[in-house]
Amino acid sequence: MPTLLVRYGEIGLKSNRVRKRFEDALVADIRRKHASAGVQCIIISQRGRIFVDSDDWRRSCEMLSRTFGVVSFSPATKIDGGMEEIVGAVVSFAGPLIFDGAGFAIRARRSGNHPFTSQDVCVKAGAAVLSAYAQKGIKVHLDDPDVEIFIEVRDRSAYLYSSVIPGPGGMPKGTQGRVLSIVSSDRGVAASWLLMKRGCTLVAASDDGRLCGTLREWDADLHTIAPSVDPFADAVAERCRAIVMDWGVEQFGKLSAPRGPLPVFYPLVGMVQDEVQALAGRVSRSY
Repeated sequence: MPTLLVRYGEIGLKSNRVRKRFEDALVADIRRKHASAGVQCIIISQRGRIFVDSDDWRRSCEMLSRTFGVVSFSPATKIDGGMEEIVGAVVSFAGPLIFDGAGFAIRARRSGNHPFTSQDVCVKAGAAVLSAYAQKGIKVHLDDPDVEIFIEVRDRSAYLYSSVIPGPGGMPKGTQGRVLSIVSSDRGVAASWLLMKRGCTLVAASDDGRLCGTLREWDADLHTIAPSVDPFADAVAERCRAIVMDWGVEQFGKLSAPRGPLPVFYPLVGMVQDEVQALAGRVSRSY
């Protein structure tokens, strides 16, 4: 089964101390999701990458696609990181991907010290693929290839993959504060999701099982409470540090903004309705 090579983004911009804490939070969230799903896994964290080996890599893909902090991931084949081993493995890896007349490209990157450059890997692996499948009339096409093969060399190992699957990005769960979100419509789901993406732990004030179920797909530990007339009292009782509302700019001219002891966030205020609907659809869409 393939190893899942997981990439993150904003975390890498933090100081070393904060970065380590956020990486640990992301690994903990991935491990918790697998445990909840009953899928055994081994997770290894290296600088800039997380590697996941599990008993069910397709289920793992589904979970990673809904894990905040994950920018993208790829099912990858792990091999030895020597040049000869890489070249031989790339020829075999390319077999099922190459078709008659295909234009292909080899993309390589390295981390660590090696007696070769990334360009060396591209040139030698590309030449080997071109020679091995010459009868199919293939050609190198770097600008707009039909087939892309990626090689990531990290110390003594290398990883081959051909697809990059997007994740939600953002910050790992629990790296920011606890917030109370008023969830009474799909707009509330969209507003809540944006705060969850920033690493906030969400308490949903809602009695709508469908809406809460959608958010629970992203956070199985989602805590819900019955909505009331005083969200500030609810927030204080739930030890929340802010309140989230689904207002757009048009509501500010018609309704009075709530006032109380906590800040109120309006993450949808800069979005038109079509954008909100598209976001809500993305949040509820299955993997």
